[in-house]
Amino acid sequence: MAKKEITFRASGNGALMTNDRGTSITEKQLITLKGLNAKVLEGISLSNGDKKTHRELTAKKKAPYQLSTTAKSFVQTTWLANEKGFHSFKKSKFLEKGLYSEEDCISLISKVDGRYYKKNEERIIKDNLSGECDIDSKFGGRKVIQDTKSTWSPETFMNAKMDLNNEWQGRTYMYLYDADEFWLRHCLVDCPQHIYEHEVYKLKSDYNIIDESLEEHKRLFDRLKTSLIYSDNSSYSIEERVKTTVIYRDDDIFKGLLDRIPHALTYYKNLKLNGFNQ
Repeated sequence: MAKKEITFRASGNGALMTNDRGTSITEKQLITLKGLNAKVLEGISLSNGDKKTHRELTAKKKAPYQLSTTAKSFVQTTWLANEKGFHSFKKSKFLEKGLYSEEDCISLISKVDGRYYKKNEERIIKDNLSGECDIDSKFGGRKVIQDTKSTWSPETFMNAKMDLNNEWQGRTYMYLYDADEFWLRHCLVDCPQHIYEHEVYKLKSDYNIIDESLEEHKRLFDRLKTSLIYSDNSSYSIEERVKTTVIYRDDDIFKGLLDRIPHALTYYKNLKLNGFNQ
């Protein structure tokens, strides 16, 4: 049987873009080095301290690239899934809500945007990368890839933002689907019924509640509902329950990931369960 192509999932590619502290030159250090190089070109004498910094940063910039610890862990996880069929089943109420709320999120943003969105079911594989976006849409002549993230509560929704993983998931999607923009849509949707019922059970257990009809207990359950259910709560409009962050396609930026794929593949191909092939 022919082996499948090794691919790295869009959702984890942010790991490949991390650097271990001290092993790779940072953006700030690149700016410093650029300034020192300009002085050298202009014939300006560097102080002893600047000369030392210039030597160190030049050497750091020329040093061969190495996968970070985080990147290696991601490649190992990919290897275990592909080669051994191993998957780690991490469970939490936050992850579970996200899993069960995907359709609710798509429905919510459809209402907010005033247009019908359909869940994308096409996975794209290209150049050792793979991804399956939530929504493949078009606005005029622009192709827009959208991904929904269901937040646990109003508090987590308010503080939600695009992180490194979200960014590189989006950039990978734009590359795979040949899109112009990526929209990250954080959504505040109702807690799925089975999770909500479990939260009610936990509340009873935590407060040793036997009689739910007591006024003091009723207040607790009312607070739980207003904290986790929003569709019938007049305090929330549908518009404010969606937060959108946009990034635009930039092939020069994305080249940074493509340049790291060969290093990830080399590491992958040298992995073995009981060690590492040198």
